[in-house]
Amino acid sequence: MASGNARDAPLLNAPEAERMVEEFKVWTIDDVGRKGWVKYHQELEKLNMQAQLSVMNQSDEFVVEALIDNEKIALLIHDLLVTEAWKEKVLPLVSEELGESHYVKLYLVIYHEAIVLGLLEKAFFHSAAVSSGGDMLLELADYCYRKTVYLNNVDPETVDLEPSGKDEIMAATDQSRLAVQSSKIMFSSGMSALTILRFMLENVKAMPLAVLSRLLADQDVLQTVIPLLDANPWKRTIKGKPQAYTDGKWCEVAPDDVRRVTKTEAQVWLLLNSLLLDDDCRRKYEWNEQRKQNIMRLSKYFNELLIDQLPVLSDLRRFVETLAFSNPPQAGEQRGVVIEQIPEVRTKLLQSDWTTIARAFVAAMTKESPEEMRAEMAELAAMYDAINIEQMLDDPKCAMCGKPAEQRCSKCKVEWYCGRKCQVAAWKGHKDLCGALSGLSTAAQQEAAENKAAEAAEDPIGGESVAPQVVEEVRGD
Repeated sequence: MASGNARDAPLLNAPEAERMVEEFKVWTIDDVGRKGWVKYHQELEKLNMQAQLSVMNQSDEFVVEALIDNEKIALLIHDLLVTEAWKEKVLPLVSEELGESHYVKLYLVIYHEAIVLGLLEKAFFHSAAVSSGGDMLLELADYCYRKTVYLNNVDPETVDLEPSGKDEIMAATDQSRLAVQSSKIMFSSGMSALTILRFMLENVKAMPLAVLSRLLADQDVLQTVIPLLDANPWKRTIKGKPQAYTDGKWCEVAPDDVRRVTKTEAQVWLLLNSLLLDDDCRRKYEWNEQRKQNIMRLSKYFNELLIDQLPVLSDLRRFVETLAFSNPPQAGEQRGVVIEQIPEVRTKLLQSDWTTIARAFVAAMTKESPEEMRAEMAELAAMYDAINIEQMLDDPKCAMCGKPAEQRCSKCKVEWYCGRKCQVAAWKGHKDLCGALSGLSTAAQQEAAENKAAEAAEDPIGGESVAPQVVEEVRGD
Protein backbone atom coordinates (compact mmCIF):
# COMPACT_ATOMS: atom_id res chain seq x y z
CA MET A 1 0.00 0.00 0.00
CA ALA A 2 1.28 3.46 -0.82
CA SER A 3 2.33 5.50 2.15
CA GLY A 4 0.35 8.46 3.38
CA ASN A 5 3.31 10.80 2.82
CA ALA A 6 3.52 9.82 -0.85
CA ARG A 7 -0.14 10.52 -1.36
CA ASP A 8 0.15 13.88 0.38
CA ALA A 9 2.85 15.05 -2.04
CA PRO A 10 1.30 17.21 -4.81
CA LEU A 11 1.94 16.46 -8.46
CA LEU A 12 1.53 20.12 -9.36
CA ASN A 13 1.52 23.33 -7.40
CA ALA A 14 -1.14 26.01 -7.82
CA PRO A 15 0.87 28.29 -10.17
CA GLU A 16 1.71 25.35 -12.45
CA ALA A 17 -1.93 24.32 -12.64
CA GLU A 18 -2.99 27.91 -13.28
CA ARG A 19 -0.53 28.22 -16.17
CA MET A 20 -1.71 24.98 -17.76
CA VAL A 21 -5.35 25.92 -17.49
CA GLU A 22 -4.77 29.44 -18.83
CA GLU A 23 -3.26 27.94 -22.01
CA PHE A 24 -6.29 25.72 -22.76
CA LYS A 25 -7.80 26.37 -26.16
CA VAL A 26 -10.56 24.93 -28.33
CA TRP A 27 -9.41 21.82 -30.21
CA THR A 28 -11.11 20.85 -33.46
CA ILE A 29 -11.87 17.37 -34.74
CA ASP A 30 -8.86 17.70 -37.08
CA ASP A 31 -6.51 18.37 -34.15
CA VAL A 32 -7.24 15.13 -32.31
CA GLY A 33 -4.18 12.88 -32.01
CA ARG A 34 -1.74 15.43 -33.45
CA LYS A 35 1.39 16.65 -31.71
CA GLY A 36 -0.09 19.73 -30.02
CA TRP A 37 -3.14 17.78 -28.91
CA VAL A 38 -0.96 15.06 -27.35
CA LYS A 39 0.81 17.70 -25.23
CA TYR A 40 -2.58 19.03 -24.14
CA HIS A 41 -3.66 15.47 -23.30
CA GLN A 42 -0.60 15.05 -21.08
CA GLU A 43 -1.27 18.28 -19.23
CA LEU A 44 -4.93 17.39 -18.80
CA GLU A 45 -3.91 14.05 -17.30
CA LYS A 46 -1.62 15.80 -14.80
CA LEU A 47 -4.41 18.18 -13.83
CA ASN A 48 -6.86 15.32 -13.42
CA MET A 49 -4.43 13.38 -11.22
CA GLN A 50 -3.75 16.43 -9.09
CA ALA A 51 -7.47 17.11 -8.74
CA GLN A 52 -7.92 13.51 -7.58
CA LEU A 53 -5.12 13.89 -5.04
CA SER A 54 -6.72 17.06 -3.70
CA VAL A 55 -10.00 15.21 -3.17
CA MET A 56 -8.29 12.22 -1.56
CA ASN A 57 -6.28 14.42 0.80
CA GLN A 58 -9.11 16.91 1.39
CA SER A 59 -6.72 19.69 0.48
CA ASP A 60 -7.03 22.88 -1.54
CA GLU A 61 -8.74 22.10 -4.86
CA PHE A 62 -6.70 24.62 -6.84
CA VAL A 63 -7.15 22.74 -10.14
CA VAL A 64 -10.93 23.10 -9.98
CA GLU A 65 -10.56 26.72 -8.88
CA ALA A 66 -8.33 27.42 -11.89
CA LEU A 67 -10.88 25.86 -14.25
CA ILE A 68 -13.65 28.02 -12.80
CA ASP A 69 -11.66 31.27 -12.52
CA ASN A 70 -10.38 30.96 -16.10
CA GLU A 71 -13.83 30.00 -17.43
CA LYS A 72 -12.62 26.72 -18.93
CA ILE A 73 -15.54 24.48 -17.94
CA ALA A 74 -17.39 25.16 -21.21
CA LEU A 75 -14.17 24.43 -23.10
CA LEU A 76 -13.87 21.04 -21.38
CA ILE A 77 -17.43 20.20 -22.38
CA HIS A 78 -16.60 21.12 -25.99
CA ASP A 79 -13.50 18.90 -25.78
CA LEU A 80 -15.67 16.05 -24.49
CA LEU A 81 -18.02 16.35 -27.46
CA VAL A 82 -15.14 16.46 -29.97
CA THR A 83 -13.60 13.31 -28.45
CA GLU A 84 -16.94 11.51 -28.41
CA ALA A 85 -17.58 12.33 -32.07
CA TRP A 86 -14.04 11.30 -33.08
CA LYS A 87 -14.40 7.94 -31.34
CA GLU A 88 -17.82 7.39 -32.85
CA LYS A 89 -17.03 8.39 -36.43
CA VAL A 90 -13.26 8.36 -37.05
CA LEU A 91 -11.97 5.50 -34.91
CA PRO A 92 -13.86 2.78 -36.86
CA LEU A 93 -12.36 4.12 -40.09
CA VAL A 94 -8.73 4.09 -38.92
CA SER A 95 -8.44 1.30 -36.34
CA GLU A 96 -7.87 -1.49 -38.86
CA GLU A 97 -5.06 0.34 -40.63
CA LEU A 98 -3.43 1.90 -37.56
CA GLY A 99 -4.41 -0.54 -34.81
CA GLU A 100 -1.03 -2.27 -34.82
CA SER A 101 1.37 0.53 -35.72
CA HIS A 102 -0.30 3.28 -33.65
CA TYR A 103 -2.06 1.35 -30.91
CA VAL A 104 -0.90 3.71 -28.16
CA LYS A 105 -1.98 6.84 -30.04
CA LEU A 106 -5.46 5.44 -30.65
CA TYR A 107 -5.70 4.42 -27.02
CA LEU A 108 -4.80 7.96 -25.93
CA VAL A 109 -7.76 9.34 -27.87
CA ILE A 110 -10.09 6.72 -26.39
CA TYR A 111 -8.81 7.39 -22.88
CA HIS A 112 -9.04 11.17 -23.32
CA GLU A 113 -12.80 11.04 -22.82
CA ALA A 114 -12.32 9.50 -19.36
CA ILE A 115 -9.84 12.23 -18.36
CA VAL A 116 -12.20 15.04 -19.33
CA LEU A 117 -15.08 13.38 -17.49
CA GLY A 118 -12.88 12.90 -14.43
CA LEU A 119 -12.17 16.63 -14.26
CA LEU A 120 -15.82 17.53 -14.80
CA GLU A 121 -16.91 15.11 -12.06
CA LYS A 122 -14.61 16.75 -9.54
CA ALA A 123 -15.48 20.26 -10.69
CA PHE A 124 -19.26 19.79 -10.71
CA PHE A 125 -19.26 18.94 -7.02
CA HIS A 126 -19.11 22.74 -6.72
CA SER A 127 -22.09 24.79 -7.88
CA ALA A 128 -19.74 27.49 -9.24
CA ALA A 129 -18.44 25.00 -11.81
CA VAL A 130 -21.96 24.10 -12.91
CA SER A 131 -22.76 27.79 -13.30
CA SER A 132 -19.53 28.30 -15.28
CA GLY A 133 -20.72 25.78 -17.88
CA GLY A 134 -23.28 28.25 -19.23
CA ASP A 135 -25.07 27.30 -22.42
CA MET A 136 -22.68 24.37 -22.96
CA LEU A 137 -24.57 22.60 -20.19
CA LEU A 138 -27.26 21.95 -22.78
CA GLU A 139 -24.71 19.95 -24.77
CA LEU A 140 -23.58 18.17 -21.61
CA ALA A 141 -27.17 17.28 -20.72
CA ASP A 142 -27.58 15.63 -24.11
CA TYR A 143 -24.27 13.79 -23.65
CA CYS A 144 -25.38 12.44 -20.26
CA TYR A 145 -28.72 11.39 -21.72
CA ARG A 146 -26.97 9.42 -24.49
CA LYS A 147 -24.85 7.66 -21.89
CA THR A 148 -27.90 6.83 -19.78
CA VAL A 149 -29.57 5.23 -22.80
CA TYR A 150 -26.37 3.26 -23.41
CA LEU A 151 -26.31 1.96 -19.82
CA ASN A 152 -29.90 0.80 -20.15
CA ASN A 153 -28.92 -1.38 -23.10
CA VAL A 154 -25.40 -2.58 -22.30
CA ASP A 155 -24.72 -6.11 -21.06
CA PRO A 156 -22.26 -5.69 -18.17
CA GLU A 157 -21.01 -9.25 -18.61
CA THR A 158 -19.50 -8.24 -21.97
CA VAL A 159 -17.65 -5.21 -20.60
CA ASP A 160 -14.00 -5.26 -19.59
CA LEU A 161 -13.43 -8.91 -20.43
CA GLU A 162 -9.82 -9.53 -21.44
CA PRO A 163 -8.81 -12.64 -23.42
CA SER A 164 -8.08 -15.53 -21.09
CA GLY A 165 -6.13 -18.67 -21.81
CA LYS A 166 -3.27 -19.17 -24.25
CA ASP A 167 -5.46 -19.73 -27.32
CA GLU A 168 -7.52 -16.56 -26.79
CA ILE A 169 -4.43 -14.48 -26.10
CA MET A 170 -2.69 -15.72 -29.25
CA ALA A 171 -5.82 -15.10 -31.34
CA ALA A 172 -6.22 -11.54 -30.05
CA THR A 173 -5.24 -8.77 -32.46
CA ASP A 174 -4.31 -5.18 -31.74
CA GLN A 175 -7.66 -4.16 -33.16
CA SER A 176 -9.54 -6.52 -30.84
CA ARG A 177 -7.53 -5.30 -27.85
CA LEU A 178 -8.36 -1.74 -28.84
CA ALA A 179 -12.04 -2.70 -28.95
CA VAL A 180 -11.77 -4.09 -25.40
CA GLN A 181 -10.21 -0.86 -24.15
CA SER A 182 -12.86 1.15 -25.94
CA SER A 183 -15.66 -0.83 -24.30
CA LYS A 184 -14.05 -0.32 -20.88
CA ILE A 185 -13.93 3.44 -21.28
CA MET A 186 -17.37 3.61 -22.84
CA PHE A 187 -18.77 1.91 -19.75
CA SER A 188 -16.80 4.01 -17.28
CA SER A 189 -17.88 7.15 -19.17
CA GLY A 190 -21.51 6.13 -18.71
CA MET A 191 -20.99 5.77 -14.97
CA SER A 192 -19.25 9.15 -14.79
CA ALA A 193 -22.13 10.73 -16.72
CA LEU A 194 -24.55 9.60 -14.00
CA THR A 195 -22.49 11.41 -11.37
CA ILE A 196 -22.27 14.57 -13.48
CA LEU A 197 -26.02 14.47 -14.12
CA ARG A 198 -26.63 14.16 -10.38
CA PHE A 199 -24.46 17.20 -9.63
CA MET A 200 -26.21 19.22 -12.33
CA LEU A 201 -29.64 18.47 -10.87
CA GLU A 202 -28.45 19.18 -7.34
CA ASN A 203 -27.45 22.63 -8.59
CA VAL A 204 -30.50 23.41 -10.69
CA LYS A 205 -30.45 27.09 -9.82
CA ALA A 206 -26.96 27.38 -11.30
CA MET A 207 -28.12 26.14 -14.73
CA PRO A 208 -29.85 28.01 -17.54
CA LEU A 209 -33.60 27.36 -17.60
CA ALA A 210 -33.35 25.72 -21.02
CA VAL A 211 -31.16 22.93 -19.61
CA LEU A 212 -33.68 21.82 -16.99
CA SER A 213 -36.48 22.06 -19.54
CA ARG A 214 -34.56 19.83 -21.92
CA LEU A 215 -33.80 17.25 -19.23
CA LEU A 216 -37.36 17.05 -17.93
CA ALA A 217 -39.53 17.72 -20.97
CA ASP A 218 -37.58 16.84 -24.10
CA GLN A 219 -35.53 13.93 -22.76
CA ASP A 220 -37.68 12.96 -19.77
CA VAL A 221 -34.49 11.83 -18.10
CA LEU A 222 -36.47 10.68 -15.04
CA GLN A 223 -38.13 7.91 -17.06
CA THR A 224 -34.72 7.00 -18.50
CA VAL A 225 -32.98 6.73 -15.13
CA ILE A 226 -35.62 4.59 -13.39
CA PRO A 227 -35.07 1.54 -15.68
CA LEU A 228 -31.41 1.53 -14.64
CA LEU A 229 -32.47 0.06 -11.31
CA ASP A 230 -33.95 -2.87 -13.23
CA ALA A 231 -31.00 -3.17 -15.63
CA ASN A 232 -28.52 -2.96 -12.74
CA PRO A 233 -25.51 -2.52 -15.09
CA TRP A 234 -23.13 -1.94 -12.17
CA LYS A 235 -23.45 -5.56 -11.04
CA ARG A 236 -22.68 -8.82 -12.81
CA THR A 237 -21.69 -12.44 -12.24
CA ILE A 238 -18.56 -13.84 -13.88
CA LYS A 239 -17.76 -17.55 -13.50
CA GLY A 240 -20.27 -17.80 -10.68
CA LYS A 241 -18.72 -14.94 -8.69
CA PRO A 242 -20.67 -11.69 -8.12
CA GLN A 243 -18.90 -8.48 -9.07
CA ALA A 244 -19.72 -4.80 -8.59
CA TYR A 245 -18.40 -1.79 -10.49
CA THR A 246 -16.77 0.46 -7.90
CA ASP A 247 -14.26 3.29 -8.25
CA GLY A 248 -13.80 2.66 -11.96
CA LYS A 249 -13.22 -1.08 -11.86
CA TRP A 250 -14.99 -4.40 -11.38
CA CYS A 251 -14.43 -5.97 -7.96
CA GLU A 252 -15.57 -9.27 -6.52
CA VAL A 253 -18.28 -8.92 -3.88
CA ALA A 254 -18.34 -10.91 -0.67
CA PRO A 255 -21.54 -12.93 -0.18
CA ASP A 256 -22.55 -10.76 2.78
CA ASP A 257 -22.28 -7.59 0.67
CA VAL A 258 -24.24 -8.68 -2.41
CA ARG A 259 -27.35 -6.75 -1.38
CA ARG A 260 -25.47 -3.63 -0.31
CA VAL A 261 -25.82 -0.49 -2.42
CA THR A 262 -22.79 0.21 -4.59
CA LYS A 263 -21.40 3.71 -5.02
CA THR A 264 -22.75 3.89 -8.56
CA GLU A 265 -26.20 2.71 -7.50
CA ALA A 266 -26.14 5.38 -4.78
CA GLN A 267 -25.52 8.02 -7.47
CA VAL A 268 -28.67 6.87 -9.27
CA TRP A 269 -30.75 7.09 -6.10
CA LEU A 270 -29.45 10.56 -5.30
CA LEU A 271 -30.21 11.60 -8.87
CA LEU A 272 -33.78 10.32 -8.53
CA ASN A 273 -34.06 12.09 -5.17
CA SER A 274 -33.32 15.44 -6.86
CA LEU A 275 -35.58 14.78 -9.85
CA LEU A 276 -38.61 13.96 -7.69
CA LEU A 277 -38.17 16.19 -4.64
CA ASP A 278 -36.42 19.33 -5.86
CA ASP A 279 -38.88 22.22 -6.02
CA ASP A 280 -37.65 23.46 -9.41
CA CYS A 281 -37.93 19.99 -10.93
CA ARG A 282 -41.44 19.56 -9.50
CA ARG A 283 -42.60 22.83 -10.98
CA LYS A 284 -41.43 21.93 -14.46
CA TYR A 285 -42.21 18.21 -14.66
CA GLU A 286 -45.46 17.33 -16.43
CA TRP A 287 -47.12 14.25 -14.94
CA ASN A 288 -49.40 11.76 -16.61
CA GLU A 289 -50.72 8.37 -15.58
CA GLN A 290 -47.99 6.41 -17.35
CA ARG A 291 -45.23 8.45 -15.74
CA LYS A 292 -46.90 8.05 -12.36
CA GLN A 293 -47.06 4.26 -12.74
CA ASN A 294 -43.39 4.07 -13.71
CA ILE A 295 -42.36 6.14 -10.70
CA MET A 296 -44.44 3.97 -8.39
CA ARG A 297 -42.29 1.02 -9.50
CA LEU A 298 -39.57 2.46 -7.26
CA SER A 299 -41.50 1.29 -4.20
CA LYS A 300 -40.29 -2.30 -4.67
CA TYR A 301 -36.69 -1.23 -4.09
CA PHE A 302 -37.21 0.51 -0.77
CA ASN A 303 -36.17 -1.52 2.27
CA GLU A 304 -34.47 -0.92 5.57
CA LEU A 305 -31.03 -1.80 4.19
CA LEU A 306 -31.34 0.88 1.51
CA ILE A 307 -32.55 3.52 3.97
CA ASP A 308 -29.82 2.59 6.47
CA GLN A 309 -27.18 3.22 3.83
CA LEU A 310 -28.88 6.29 2.33
CA PRO A 311 -31.01 7.93 5.04
CA VAL A 312 -31.61 10.91 2.76
CA LEU A 313 -34.01 8.69 0.77
CA SER A 314 -36.57 8.58 3.58
CA ASP A 315 -38.54 11.50 2.12
CA LEU A 316 -38.39 9.99 -1.34
CA ARG A 317 -39.77 6.72 0.00
CA ARG A 318 -42.74 8.51 1.59
CA PHE A 319 -43.39 10.47 -1.60
CA VAL A 320 -43.42 7.36 -3.81
CA GLU A 321 -45.64 5.44 -1.39
CA THR A 322 -48.22 8.24 -1.27
CA LEU A 323 -48.57 8.21 -5.05
CA ALA A 324 -50.60 4.99 -4.75
CA PHE A 325 -53.53 6.83 -3.13
CA SER A 326 -53.07 10.45 -4.18
CA ASN A 327 -52.74 12.52 -7.31
CA PRO A 328 -49.22 13.45 -8.36
CA PRO A 329 -48.14 17.06 -7.89
CA GLN A 330 -49.17 19.31 -10.72
CA ALA A 331 -46.57 21.27 -12.62
CA GLY A 332 -46.45 24.76 -11.19
CA GLU A 333 -45.39 26.26 -14.51
CA GLN A 334 -47.00 25.82 -17.89
CA ARG A 335 -44.61 25.37 -20.77
CA GLY A 336 -46.58 27.71 -23.01
CA VAL A 337 -44.56 29.02 -25.92
CA VAL A 338 -41.00 27.79 -25.53
CA ILE A 339 -38.12 28.79 -27.76
CA GLU A 340 -36.24 25.51 -27.86
CA GLN A 341 -32.45 25.55 -27.86
CA ILE A 342 -30.73 22.79 -29.75
CA PRO A 343 -27.25 21.30 -29.16
CA GLU A 344 -25.48 23.18 -31.93
CA VAL A 345 -21.93 21.95 -31.22
CA ARG A 346 -22.71 18.26 -31.71
CA THR A 347 -25.03 19.03 -34.62
CA LYS A 348 -22.20 20.80 -36.43
CA LEU A 349 -19.67 18.12 -35.53
CA LEU A 350 -21.85 15.40 -37.03
CA GLN A 351 -21.93 17.30 -40.33
CA SER A 352 -18.16 16.80 -40.77
CA ASP A 353 -16.68 14.88 -43.68
CA TRP A 354 -15.54 11.88 -41.66
CA THR A 355 -13.90 10.04 -44.55
CA THR A 356 -11.68 13.03 -45.32
CA ILE A 357 -10.83 13.50 -41.65
CA ALA A 358 -9.94 9.82 -41.29
CA ARG A 359 -7.72 9.89 -44.39
CA ALA A 360 -5.92 12.99 -43.13
CA PHE A 361 -5.35 11.34 -39.75
CA VAL A 362 -3.95 8.18 -41.31
CA ALA A 363 -1.68 10.26 -43.56
CA ALA A 364 -0.39 12.27 -40.60
CA MET A 365 0.30 9.17 -38.53
CA THR A 366 2.08 7.28 -41.31
CA LYS A 367 4.32 10.29 -41.97
CA GLU A 368 5.70 10.15 -38.44
CA SER A 369 9.23 8.78 -38.36
CA PRO A 370 10.19 6.01 -35.92
CA GLU A 371 12.31 8.55 -34.07
CA GLU A 372 9.32 10.92 -33.68
CA MET A 373 7.14 8.08 -32.45
CA ARG A 374 9.74 6.95 -29.92
CA ALA A 375 10.24 10.53 -28.71
CA GLU A 376 6.49 10.95 -28.20
CA MET A 377 6.21 7.68 -26.32
CA ALA A 378 9.24 8.60 -24.22
CA GLU A 379 7.50 11.85 -23.26
CA LEU A 380 4.42 9.91 -22.22
CA ALA A 381 6.52 7.48 -20.20
CA ALA A 382 8.35 10.37 -18.53
CA MET A 383 5.03 12.01 -17.69
CA TYR A 384 3.66 8.92 -15.97
CA ASP A 385 6.98 8.39 -14.22
CA ALA A 386 6.81 11.97 -12.93
CA ILE A 387 3.20 11.50 -11.86
CA ASN A 388 4.26 8.32 -10.01
CA ILE A 389 0.73 7.06 -10.48
CA GLU A 390 1.29 3.87 -8.51
CA GLN A 391 1.56 5.93 -5.33
CA MET A 392 -2.13 6.75 -5.79
CA LEU A 393 -3.21 3.16 -6.18
CA ASP A 394 -3.91 0.22 -3.92
CA ASP A 395 -1.55 -2.75 -3.84
CA PRO A 396 -0.92 -3.88 -7.45
CA LYS A 397 -2.66 -6.87 -8.99
CA CYS A 398 -1.31 -9.23 -11.65
CA ALA A 399 -2.27 -7.97 -15.11
CA MET A 400 -2.98 -11.55 -16.18
CA CYS A 401 -4.74 -13.36 -13.31
CA GLY A 402 -5.64 -10.54 -10.93
CA LYS A 403 -3.81 -12.00 -7.94
CA PRO A 404 -1.63 -9.78 -5.71
CA ALA A 405 1.61 -8.91 -7.51
CA GLU A 406 5.04 -7.96 -6.23
CA GLN A 407 6.95 -8.04 -9.52
CA ARG A 408 6.69 -5.86 -12.59
CA CYS A 409 7.99 -5.76 -16.15
CA SER A 410 11.65 -4.78 -16.11
CA LYS A 411 11.41 -2.95 -19.43
CA CYS A 412 8.41 -0.62 -19.19
CA LYS A 413 7.97 -0.81 -15.40
CA VAL A 414 4.20 -0.40 -15.84
CA GLU A 415 2.55 -3.83 -15.81
CA TRP A 416 2.63 -5.93 -12.64
CA TYR A 417 2.65 -9.75 -12.49
CA CYS A 418 2.51 -12.44 -9.83
CA GLY A 419 5.31 -14.30 -11.60
CA ARG A 420 7.08 -15.23 -14.83
CA LYS A 421 4.36 -17.62 -15.99
CA CYS A 422 1.64 -14.93 -16.11
CA GLN A 423 4.00 -12.42 -17.71
CA VAL A 424 4.86 -14.79 -20.56
CA ALA A 425 1.17 -15.56 -21.07
CA ALA A 426 0.38 -11.82 -21.30
CA TRP A 427 3.38 -10.88 -23.46
CA LYS A 428 1.69 -11.07 -26.87
CA GLY A 429 -0.81 -8.44 -25.83
CA HIS A 430 1.65 -6.32 -23.87
CA LYS A 431 4.75 -6.23 -26.08
CA ASP A 432 3.75 -3.31 -28.35
CA LEU A 433 2.82 -1.03 -25.46
CA CYS A 434 5.88 -2.20 -23.54
CA GLY A 435 8.24 -1.27 -26.36
CA ALA A 436 6.59 2.12 -26.83
CA LEU A 437 6.62 3.06 -23.16
CA SER A 438 10.17 1.92 -22.57
CA GLY A 439 11.43 4.16 -25.36
CA LEU A 440 13.89 1.56 -26.56
CA SER A 441 16.85 2.81 -28.52
CA THR A 442 17.68 1.32 -31.90
CA ALA A 443 20.70 -0.35 -30.40
CA ALA A 444 18.62 -2.00 -27.73
CA GLN A 445 16.19 -3.29 -30.35
CA GLN A 446 19.07 -4.74 -32.37
CA GLU A 447 20.42 -6.45 -29.27
CA ALA A 448 16.98 -7.90 -28.57
CA ALA A 449 16.82 -9.23 -32.12
CA GLU A 450 20.24 -10.88 -31.78
CA ASN A 451 19.13 -12.62 -28.59
CA LYS A 452 15.81 -13.72 -30.06
CA ALA A 453 17.09 -16.95 -31.60
CA ALA A 454 18.87 -18.01 -28.44
CA GLU A 455 15.76 -17.46 -26.35
CA ALA A 456 13.24 -18.88 -28.84
CA ALA A 457 13.57 -22.39 -27.40
CA GLU A 458 12.18 -21.09 -24.10
CA ASP A 459 9.45 -19.00 -25.74
CA PRO A 460 6.05 -20.71 -25.34
CA ILE A 461 4.35 -18.16 -27.58
CA GLY A 462 5.86 -19.63 -30.71
CA GLY A 463 8.39 -17.26 -32.20
CA GLU A 464 7.15 -13.94 -30.81
CA SER A 465 9.69 -11.67 -29.13
CA VAL A 466 10.38 -12.89 -25.60
CA ALA A 467 8.98 -11.14 -22.58
CA PRO A 468 11.57 -9.31 -20.49
CA GLN A 469 12.25 -10.76 -17.07
CA VAL A 470 10.11 -9.40 -14.29
CA VAL A 471 11.91 -7.43 -11.63
CA GLU A 472 11.31 -8.39 -8.03
CA GLU A 473 10.03 -5.19 -6.53
CA VAL A 474 7.97 -5.06 -3.36
CA ARG A 475 5.95 -1.89 -2.78
CA GLY A 476 6.43 -0.47 0.66
CA ASP A 477 3.68 0.14 3.16
